[in-house]
Amino acid sequence: MLRLIAIVLIGFLVEGCHTTTLRVESQPPGAQVHYDFKPVGTTPVEFPVDWYGKHKLTLDHPVHGRRIQVVELKSPGYLIFPMDFVAAVAPAKLKDQRTVLIDFTQPVSPDTEEDHGAKGQTIAE
Repeated sequence: MLRLIAIVLIGFLVEGCHTTTLRVESQPPGAQVHYDFKPVGTTPVEFPVDWYGKHKLTLDHPVHGRRIQVVELKSPGYLIFPMDFVAAVAPAKLKDQRTVLIDFTQPVSPDTEEDHGAKGQTIAE
């Protein structure tokens, strides 16, 4: 009985790990990426994300110009109550990876284009 209690206590003390990463790719590659106005690298690039919600991606390509896209990262199902408790005490490492592809070869539609000093703005759904 004492051993069972010890195992349960250790299970509650060992907190699982959850990481979220965002991978940004572009066609063609080689665009400088700014995530919420902070430089994160050149496409293809992968970086950690601290919180879910809407984020602004700005990509500057040396040949094709600038694209701005707002992406909404929604919380995965295992982080919604009551599953968030299970994810917090799970001994396995949980990884949530999202990928965004920006295609510079496709024209920006006029209904999403705005003049912010950029060639176009695409809003992600």
